[in-house]
Amino acid sequence: MKAVVLYIMQSFCEGVDYIKLFKILYFAQQEHLVKYGKVIIEDSFKALKHGPVPTYTYKALQIAEGKSLDGTFEDFLSGIEIRDKKVYAVQKPDMDYISGADKRCLDAAIAKYKDTDPYDLSDMSHDSAWGKAMKRIQDDPQKNFITIIDIARAGKASPTMVDYIRDKQIVKNALS
Repeated sequence: MKAVVLYIMQSFCEGVDYIKLFKILYFAQQEHLVKYGKVIIEDSFKALKHGPVPTYTYKALQIAEGKSLDGTFEDFLSGIEIRDKKVYAVQKPDMDYISGADKRCLDAAIAKYKDTDPYDLSDMSHDSAWGKAMKRIQDDPQKNFITIIDIARAGKASPTMVDYIRDKQIVKNALS
């Protein structure tokens, strides 16, 4: 996760705000699911007001910002700095953790959304996956997680790819 976050952040010499960072990560994850049936990072996305947010990454950045939350994030936060509500990479990502497919999807999302206003990105991320989670929240506030199948469907994954992702999730759950 850290390598992927640093990879995105290194494209923003002037720092990147949370919304833009999270949306680029979300759209790269979505494209990767649609094309390859796999996630780039194992972070869970939650539906919040400004769109999907990667849970672990957000919590770690809140800690770095000085908010005291439970958890140990020292390793994840080394190489990341927060100043004036922007996130900066202060070290290079370990490219051993980023595959060629990961890099292609990340590069495409960075190129496509780098100059887009964060709040426009927020609106763009209010897709069907986010909408389903927001509906579930009305019944139970703890049901705000966005499933990877819903992310893939929102990205227009084929039924065959959705079946592939579902089968992988079934196996993963059985082995955990």
